[in-house]
This record gives sequence, structure tokens and C-alpha cells, in this order.
Amino acid sequence: MKRFSIFALLFLIPVVLYAQGENYIIGPSDVLEISVWGEADLSRQLNVRTDGFISLPLIGEVKAAGKTPGNLQKELERLLRRYIKEPHCAVIVVEPRSKRFYITGEVNHPGMFLVDSELHLTQALALAGGFTQWADKGGIVIIRYGSGKQKRLEFDYKRIVKGKSLDPLVLPGDTVIVP
Repeated sequence: MKRFSIFALLFLIPVVLYAQGENYIIGPSDVLEISVWGEADLSRQLNVRTDGFISLPLIGEVKAAGKTPGNLQKELERLLRRYIKEPHCAVIVVEPRSKRFYITGEVNHPGMFLVDSELHLTQALALAGGFTQWADKGGIVIIRYGSGKQKRLEFDYKRIVKGKSLDPLVLPGDTVIVP
């Protein structure tokens, strides 16, 4: 049974990491599952704080934001070597909260979506199933927060698709409103 557990840890965990995106960058508010093989007291689920750090027993504060799960795994193993002989860790992003954006209003599938790469407004609207028949395509608004301030950015979908306006990027934390 012990050999199967080691096999699962060493061979199945990388599959899970690959499945969630090997290039995923951890951000504030993401929920991580940290597993340390053979050390149940060190294994836990935790949130990445707004300052980008996580806190673990023995090793203390570790910067998680800005790293891939694989890079964070290697750093945790390096830090744990001071206390544990040959530590083996797994880092899984359970909830990628830092990459969320929202679309509301006259779209077919309003809700929360994830930005995992560069995403333009037209692509975000497609993710939400396109417009309803009542949508005002000329009055789309993106609400964006930055530096403690709210910005209201207005866009005309018709001008974007005709090439008369740029197709803006949708960023994590944005709310797209289709009146």
C-alpha cells in the first residue's frame, strides 16, 4: 500500500498539475492545497493572502503569488529540507480566485469566468454565450478597480467588430455589464 501511495504522489500529482495548466500563475485569494508526503501536520488548504504570501508551519512566510504551482512546490521542498529529509510536496490550485471576472446583463450565460490568458472583450462575450435579443451592443461597460479607484470604461461592440475601435482586454477582477 505504501508503494502505491508513493507512486500516486510521484506520478499522478504531476498529471493534476498539468491538467490545471502548467503555466498558471498563482495570485492573491487563490485557494491552494499543500500536501507534504508523510507529514500530515504540514499538509493543509489555505488562501493566498492579499500580499501574495502563505504561511506554513516550520518554514513560516513564503511568497506564493507570481509563481507557478510547480515553482512553489520546488521552493517549499527546498525550505523543508532544513527540517525533513527528502521532502516531497504537491501544490494544487483548488480555487483560482485571483483570475476571476464577471459578466452580467443581457448575455445568454451571465456569471463568473476565469482569465487564464490574454482575453479580449469579444472573447469574454462569447464565453458568456453572446448577447440576448434585448442587448444594447453600443453601451457595454467594463468596471475596473485599480489603485483603490473604480474606473468605468464604455465600449461599442459594433465599432469593435468593424475594426473602428480596439478590442479591449478583460482583466482579473473586471465586471462586464451588457445593458
